[in-house]
Amino acid sequence: MKRKDPDSGAAAGEISFEQMMERLEALVSKLERGDLSLEESIRAYEEGSKLAKQCKAVLAEAEKRIHRLTQESPADREHGDEEERGADELPF
Repeated sequence: MKRKDPDSGAAAGEISFEQMMERLEALVSKLERGDLSLEESIRAYEEGSKLAKQCKAVLAEAEKRIHRLTQESPADREHGDEEERGADELPF
C-alpha cells in the first residue's frame, strides 16, 4: 500500500509529484536500456504515459496556485495585515 507523509497535501493512497517523477525516470531508464520484452516495454510505456499526464496536471494546478498568489497586490496584503492587528498597531 502506498503511503504519504502527513504534510504532503495529498490524499491517502496517492503518491507525491517527486515520487511520480522518480518512477517516470526509472521507467525511461528501463526503456532506454532496451532489455525489456515487447510486452514489458508496452506496459512501461503505458505506465509512463499515465505518470506524465498526472505530473502535467499537478504542475498545471501548482501554476494556477502561484498565479493566484501573485495576482494579490501588495496593497491587498498590507490592508489584510492592518485588519488583523488593527490600524493603530505597529507591524512588528
